[in-house]
Amino acid sequence: MNKKCFFILLGLALLTSACGSSSPGEGGAQQPAVQTKPLDQKEREAVLTKLDKSIIKAQNNFGLQLHQQIAGEQSMSGNLLLSPYSISGALALAYNGSAGETSEEMKQVLGWSGLTMDEINEGNSQLRLLLERGSGVTLNTANSIWIQQEYTLQEDYLARLQDFYKAEAHTADLSSEIFVKDINQWVEQQTDGMIKELYEKPPDIVAALVNTIYFNGGWMQTFDPEFTSEQDFKLDDGSLKKVPMMHMEHGFSYKESENWQAVRLPYGDGRMHMLVIVPRESSSLVQLHEQLWKDPSLWEKDYTFEIVKLGLPKFKAESTLELIDVMKALGMSTATNSMKADFSGMTGSKGLFISEVKHKAIVDIDEEGTEAAAVTAVGMEESGAPPEKPIEMTADRPFFFAIEDRDTGAWLFMGSVHDPEA
Repeated sequence: MNKKCFFILLGLALLTSACGSSSPGEGGAQQPAVQTKPLDQKEREAVLTKLDKSIIKAQNNFGLQLHQQIAGEQSMSGNLLLSPYSISGALALAYNGSAGETSEEMKQVLGWSGLTMDEINEGNSQLRLLLERGSGVTLNTANSIWIQQEYTLQEDYLARLQDFYKAEAHTADLSSEIFVKDINQWVEQQTDGMIKELYEKPPDIVAALVNTIYFNGGWMQTFDPEFTSEQDFKLDDGSLKKVPMMHMEHGFSYKESENWQAVRLPYGDGRMHMLVIVPRESSSLVQLHEQLWKDPSLWEKDYTFEIVKLGLPKFKAESTLELIDVMKALGMSTATNSMKADFSGMTGSKGLFISEVKHKAIVDIDEEGTEAAAVTAVGMEESGAPPEKPIEMTADRPFFFAIEDRDTGAWLFMGSVHDPEA
């Protein structure tokens, strides 16, 4: 039986608003839905109690595995940005249509071994609810499936995507310019214009599974533009480059070791924050990466409240990644094999396989806050007496950052900045 090329899994590092479902055949782009009413504290605690924390751990670990694979191949001069939440979300849409060995393999790679499909879907649904429903920032996600018009989706598969992921379904001629126009317009609307073009021309696929995430959050304490100045940033090769450096002295959650300094910068109401980790001058980003990949739990807790004299460059990081080879390297070999893949749960046929995994991410950081193709997590944890003298921390050399959610611990975006103006 001839196999057909199958998906484009998009983790657009831009969050978008969750949209209502449309039936296969209602093609065309739609306006993003208005963000729903925030959960109150009692409702949030109830959802947190239900949330399976292994879903969060799996997503974070998967993101770090991706980061390790890509950073090992990428030129040190290039910035790296990705959204573990978005990539996992797109692959979850594919997983729901998988069967047999393909299904077990995807669960293994994504860190879901030991969980049933219902448990995975319920966990992802609870996480989406917690992220979208209130944090003093704009944080929206959306999912959609675009299927070639000759194919019919299984009713139970479509029901799961709509019930747990609020996914839209569109039937279209994926080889047409009309499809390119419609999906580009949908992506642009869901990302509030941050990503305007997904395809230049019709792709050679029969289905596209798309997840987008859009974040826009102001700092809880904004940087005063009057204190932003041109300052040297030390690149990987040792050369210096002038970049606009923002400055602030304020109380933050802070942690340090002999090799690095870490600070959490809160957004909105403090539930979302950006984690910034800067290696000491005696260390390097390469050494920081190795420690991060080995034991990310070092940055999960034991922060103290300190007065920090902070320097952070304004920067815009952007990544366009083709992840199919990375997926294979991580062990997803059956799902990407035209002769072995089984996605019969999607269309009733075994003729589909994953041929592409595309990911785009953007984050733009300035004195007011962050707009991203990235999710933002900020939070203050432990409290202590401030020191007599502020702690100095300046990101004037390559550093790592993540946007994370305080309540769940989810790293929605992560990246490494080698050059703020690259």
